[in-house]
Amino acid sequence: MAKKRGSSVRDPFTPVDHKLLSILGDHNLVQRGALCTFARLGTAWRRAEPERTRAWLERLEPHPFYKGGQFLFDLLEVEDFMLDGPAPPLVSADELAAIALRVAKLTGFEVPVFAVGLLLESLPELEPGFYLYRDVILGLVFVSASAAGQIEPGAPAA
Repeated sequence: MAKKRGSSVRDPFTPVDHKLLSILGDHNLVQRGALCTFARLGTAWRRAEPERTRAWLERLEPHPFYKGGQFLFDLLEVEDFMLDGPAPPLVSADELAAIALRVAKLTGFEVPVFAVGLLLESLPELEPGFYLYRDVILGLVFVSASAAGQIEPGAPAA
């Protein structure tokens, strides 16, 4: 039988434990912010250029990295993590570029760090559902393609 938390129950955590839990909470907020910002960028780009983004997805879907990412996204219930609680703050264009650079290095691509140059506040809200992973990937592609000079900054319209 589980004990009810009351005034007689001693907190098992030390101040150091609470500090670590606080750091983990901050880290979760940053992760959610990055994932949600990429998803919102992907949604905006998909709405602005449906044919181009559809073509990108058709090319990416058979790739093992895409499939593995989808598998992990679903297995780890990342969508639930992204949508848990109030919307996290948007990540800056420079932070998005740094994340894109890290992902590019992991996959063997070289993408210069840059500023996306978007008005991030005008991005659409998240669209929860089966395709949230797709929107995260499109947002990552958008940032990477912008870095390579393939997309004009500010291209996706909300």
